[in-house]
Amino acid sequence: MAPTRDCTPSVHQETFVSEMRARREAAKLSRNKLAAALGCTPQWLAKVEAYEKPPSEGLADDLDTYFQAGGMFRRTWERHVVARKRGLIPSGFRPLAEAEPDATHISIYEPLLVTGLLQTEEYARFVLGAGMRADKVDELVAIRMERQAILQRLEPPWLFVLIREAVIRDIRSEFRVEQCKRLLDVMEHPKLAIQIIPADAAVFQPCGFQVLGFKQAPDVAYVDGVGRHGQILTEPSDVQELGILFDVIRTAALSAAESQCMVRTIMENT
Repeated sequence: MAPTRDCTPSVHQETFVSEMRARREAAKLSRNKLAAALGCTPQWLAKVEAYEKPPSEGLADDLDTYFQAGGMFRRTWERHVVARKRGLIPSGFRPLAEAEPDATHISIYEPLLVTGLLQTEEYARFVLGAGMRADKVDELVAIRMERQAILQRLEPPWLFVLIREAVIRDIRSEFRVEQCKRLLDVMEHPKLAIQIIPADAAVFQPCGFQVLGFKQAPDVAYVDGVGRHGQILTEPSDVQELGILFDVIRTAALSAAESQCMVRTIMENT
């Protein structure tokens, strides 16, 4: 059986590998000798050269030092990491992930899951792990946790989230307490609001969506899609329509205090 490549190599990974191989051969070094000089195994170097394993940060720094490459390997590795992360994010979702850091306010309606910006690492791992290779799951979870950094900023965006009651109740018991604690923590922040849509509310919108506002750019919207085929909407009338829909759904939600009480009750009854 042919060896499995590390997904599809980015152009930066190909540059890294070709440069490493070229410098090794120009120095008339066998893979064994280079591995010994770098303090790694020749088997691992072989896998990097065959694109079976991605280059690591440590390898980049060691190659820069050994070949006196002036940081070339490190810069190439950093570009590869950025490209790899971008490639792991579904193409339909990518514009949303790229827009989030610049948003001044985000309104999210979520009928099926705790939204990604509020997921704990364990819950995210469970959600992202369905039908996915373990090594990819690790990277996807890391990307999701990095996205949440916008909420830790000194001035985070205003965040308004509407979640159906069933979403909270359906969280698996092993994740429920920590995920509820995460939601309760968010509810304490003056710029982050979560409201629960009770089970008996007459809300029948089955598709999640978001509306993002910016200081110096037009608002945009994102609509969930099947199989991660969501899409960004930029037409002003479409964005306005979803903004109004969010407000309509919000009229059926519990107050912030009632929502907090419900989340705490569900957590304590776990």
